[in-house]
Amino acid sequence: MSNPYNLIEADDFSYEFVTTQGITYQIYFLDYSAMFDDYPTIAKFIYTFNIDVIDGDERLAITDERIGITVVEVLKKFFTKIENVVVYVCDTTDKKHYARKRKFDTWFWKYNDGNIIKEDGIAMIEGIEIVNALLIEKHHPKLHEIIFAFKDLNNKVGDK
Repeated sequence: MSNPYNLIEADDFSYEFVTTQGITYQIYFLDYSAMFDDYPTIAKFIYTFNIDVIDGDERLAITDERIGITVVEVLKKFFTKIENVVVYVCDTTDKKHYARKRKFDTWFWKYNDGNIIKEDGIAMIEGIEIVNALLIEKHHPKLHEIIFAFKDLNNKVGDK
């Protein structure tokens, strides 16, 4: 297996790396507790996970295995620091959300060592499918409560 790209760690919640094709990616986590206000005992654990191309043409990196390996490396770092939970939302603005989901699913199944559970979800907001996933350590002390809340929110979000 290839090595991950060298990470530039801005802080515990933000990383950058540059691929051999010269593409600069930013990976960052944002507090997502507000979405889980109805679940105060777990809200503090929840973050969103985001990947952005900040420079370069991402089409040049379609077959670059090291990107997925690097993304997984960042997730591993994030999960080892505190008992966090990550919600990944696939951007729908360019209608490529299912391609993003397939790419992320491929990375997850290929590089997950079994310590992280992924729960897929879809929320309907004003007729738009919001594809998302929950990532949580399998030994998280509030595992079942968090999975329940995630599923419940996906079912209710269109009602608000």
